[in-house]
Amino acid sequence: MKRLAVLACALALLACWPFVNLVPTPTPTQAPTPTQTPTITLPPIVGPDPSTRVAAYYYPWYGNPDVDTHWVHWEEGGFTPPLDISSDFYPILGAYSANDRAVVAQHFAWLRQAGAGVVISSWWGRDSFDDRALPLLLDQADRYGIQVAIHLEPYSQRNAQRMLDDIRYLYERYGDHPAFYRTTGTSPWIQDERPKGLFFVFAPGYAGENEPEVQAEYWEQTLDAIHALPDGAILVASTTDCSWVERGHFDGLYNYIHVHLEEENVFNWSRCIPSGAWYVPSVIPGNSPNRIGYPEDLYEPRRDGETYIAQWEAALGTGVQPHLVAVTSFNEWHEGTQIEPAAYGISNGRGYNYDDYGPLGEQGYLTLTRQWVDRFSTAEWPPTPVMRLHLTTTADWTSLLLLSGGTWLQPETISSSEEATVAAISGSRINLNQPLDRARGGGQVELVIDVGLLDVDPDGVLGFEIQRGSIGWTQVELFSLTAAEPVLVATTTWGGIAGTDGLNPYSFSLQASSFIGAAEP
Repeated sequence: MKRLAVLACALALLACWPFVNLVPTPTPTQAPTPTQTPTITLPPIVGPDPSTRVAAYYYPWYGNPDVDTHWVHWEEGGFTPPLDISSDFYPILGAYSANDRAVVAQHFAWLRQAGAGVVISSWWGRDSFDDRALPLLLDQADRYGIQVAIHLEPYSQRNAQRMLDDIRYLYERYGDHPAFYRTTGTSPWIQDERPKGLFFVFAPGYAGENEPEVQAEYWEQTLDAIHALPDGAILVASTTDCSWVERGHFDGLYNYIHVHLEEENVFNWSRCIPSGAWYVPSVIPGNSPNRIGYPEDLYEPRRDGETYIAQWEAALGTGVQPHLVAVTSFNEWHEGTQIEPAAYGISNGRGYNYDDYGPLGEQGYLTLTRQWVDRFSTAEWPPTPVMRLHLTTTADWTSLLLLSGGTWLQPETISSSEEATVAAISGSRINLNQPLDRARGGGQVELVIDVGLLDVDPDGVLGFEIQRGSIGWTQVELFSLTAAEPVLVATTTWGGIAGTDGLNPYSFSLQASSFIGAAEP
């Protein structure tokens, strides 16, 4: 529940072959009995291999008296397991323990059935409950052909040095296990193809639980040190602020959860992720944290699977190919984002009737996930034309905007003046700033940046606008990169005063075919 509070805070600041059931479904007023616990007979290893391009967040933080001597996590919030638990849904396996071999085996059999080849396991620090659960988790993952990545939660004193030391610890203790996930993928900060661990950093805006807020730059030296470890690492951060890649040296970004998909462009943060950085969208089947007292605006109904379908469509529909799609979640029962099978017709014995998956059935989300895994695995993303922009200014600030005719995405900074205080892309705006005193003295700064072009009609027109402060001038050179060498298409210089809002706008347009080639006849 501690992680849940951080998530609520983060969401507020940022505004996710049938097997025979091992456990009979409990009756509405009957708690699971010892005779209903999973047997030592493990589910078979069947079906096609799962995809390592699809992951699911996994929570090994559940415990019960039969296995762990006491309840862990099911009771938080004042509930009384085994039948009364802190969730809007009830697991078909009952209030289980993450240290029960049969339960974990069933989980991984279901994950294999769903096609998810990676779990991202919640980790709250050394010797935490979930740290002690990892050996069993890794062994069962290996049995079912699944890999395990690590979700670095904002555990107590998760400061920069501690995170470096803990990643060393994770490598030393678990790094040789065959199920410990490694990737040869690269990023702007780590270009070699060593098999590297994959780490998700939740709530990077905090140094740790009950610790102060930090900026992206706080992590820069630590991430450089982690990248330089013998094993290296890929670290992705739970933020949609794309500047964290450049400022914090993170290798990519993930969102963990987006509710209210009807709000426009919720996955379009992918377009500002720098070229080569990891885009890891997280898709949810719904979000139902009512029983644990989350704000009502965080509720997202499942709509009989339609929410899940819409999430997948949006995550794959931005024009940016994901490195990995992560399902939020396999078994986060408190927030009600789980795809793990839920029981039907269950009451807590005190007047509360648990929700279920409606007409989809108990295993419906496993089937839906497999369908989307197959669709994602065969999807194709067309090549993205790239244009080069060279901005030079003597103003204290200037911006170049793409107003119409297309969208910029995946910027790659080629060079930037050391004196530039801001040189970044945000949506369809590129900003280049320098200190005001320096601009008043005639100082000049430059930025060269490559940007992809999306949703462009080859026979259409691209509309641009220069904005700048009232000091000095701005020059923009635009290059086509369709040939072996950059070809200068146009040069525009603007040093005038226009309008009354202080933006001094100047608009111009160019044929899109100058950058992407003419349309086929």
